Amino acid sequence: MAGMNLASGPAPLRHFVLRVVLVCWLAATPASRILAQEAAVHGTNPGAVPADRLSESWWADRHKAVIEAARNHPDTQLLLIGDSITNNYDKANPPDENFQPTWKQFYEPRQALNLGFSGDTTANVLWRLDHGEVDGLHPKAAVLLIGTNNTSRHFNQTAEETESGIDAVIADLEQRLPETNILLLGILPSDISDSKTDSDRAINQYLAACYGENPRVTYLDLNSIFYKNGSLNTSLFYDPRLPQHGKPLHPDTNGQRMMAEAIEPTLAKLMGDTPQVPLASMTDINPAIIPQPRLELDIYDWYARHHAELELQKILKPRVVLIGDSITHFWDGPPKSTPVNGPTAWQRVFGSMPVINMGFGWDRTQNVLWRLRQGEFQGLHPEWVILAIGTNNMTGTTQARASTPQEVVDGIAAIYADIHKRSPESHIIVMAIFPRGSKPSDPLRKPIQDTNRLLARRFANDASVTYLDIGASLLASDGSLPVTMMPDGTHPSDAGYQIWADALIKAGVKP
Repeated sequence: MAGMNLASGPAPLRHFVLRVVLVCWLAATPASRILAQEAAVHGTNPGAVPADRLSESWWADRHKAVIEAARNHPDTQLLLIGDSITNNYDKANPPDENFQPTWKQFYEPRQALNLGFSGDTTANVLWRLDHGEVDGLHPKAAVLLIGTNNTSRHFNQTAEETESGIDAVIADLEQRLPETNILLLGILPSDISDSKTDSDRAINQYLAACYGENPRVTYLDLNSIFYKNGSLNTSLFYDPRLPQHGKPLHPDTNGQRMMAEAIEPTLAKLMGDTPQVPLASMTDINPAIIPQPRLELDIYDWYARHHAELELQKILKPRVVLIGDSITHFWDGPPKSTPVNGPTAWQRVFGSMPVINMGFGWDRTQNVLWRLRQGEFQGLHPEWVILAIGTNNMTGTTQARASTPQEVVDGIAAIYADIHKRSPESHIIVMAIFPRGSKPSDPLRKPIQDTNRLLARRFANDASVTYLDIGASLLASDGSLPVTMMPDGTHPSDAGYQIWADALIKAGVKP
């Protein structure tokens, strides 16, 4: 039990917690989910009824060891709660199962306690919480990754039963640890069966909808880091390399470290500390493809605009949807915002057409992916989608590192894939990133040019996409960027927007 690296509640509390989970399902909840939630309240849902595994000696011994560790370390600042994937941090078995270095770098300095138990379901976690594993603790944060065993062949629980179980765990933690920030991770991908994959995806969609804007719970879906070229990257799982050649389920040494890097910026924020590794050096994962809510503060209310978008799409059937960052945001169009930098150009290209502007100042590709996941394009089938995103990915801050050109392209491609899946009949215009900086020597010019070359190659043979690069039209003959086009070197004036409008008209967008 090196350090604290291990991997109770009376009936009234349990009854209260099971009632609390009912607040999570949505107004349009399907009947199966309602039944699962009601079963949780009445004690018949296996995912939400506490269950022990005391007949397994190792499990009983580990439970006692965790309680002892919690008693001996009341200053614990971080909890990692889950199943074998969390339990694995105890292992130091190179090359495939060497997880101790990741634990020591990211979690041990934060006085972390490992509450991962191999094979556990939500029901087992609930029992462990009931029986003292977090008693007397006041951690700053708790990371919860649970549910994959619920949907295994052994337990064969439905997505709805598992969702209810996760809700119950969250509600229990909120009651027992009222000062603790909870970081909820989506169920990781596997290749066990198609039915399990479908259930796990449904669960993650539910968790995103339920906890996407919860003040106590931050939800992260890390699935994208385990995919390559649209398929599960099985090399990041150790199961196929075991003697029994299992199917991919458990991240290997590299996969587990990637997972730690992916959650590190969010975890540091929740704990109120600095990342254990500088953001710029965490290059094993691509943050541009991991959905994230607002990262940067700006002159407007990001969440209020998100909700304005959701309300607008209930009443407007747009012919055109623009998706992007501040360059799109401050052009014009509904939902109205300030400043408006291109009203004449907007009228020229869109006229009286119904248009929705889904531009958000300071957004990166990962923010757009979050907004799409949270419903901003739900049910829309416009004739045209204009996607202009990526310039903010080029800039690193304390919230996110700068992305490489290939990472930006992967982020834009992920957005394209999401839009195309939702509305395959829409024609998508992917804009090249506009030039930035007054002079050709500006440090952002080359990465933007490199990104645009990769974008042109990526979408060259896709009939559903028009790739549009207006950069040369915005520049003077000497390569400088005139203030008449972009007064601040980034955002177009009305004259700059006129060039964009003319290019869109030439591409076929017109009233």
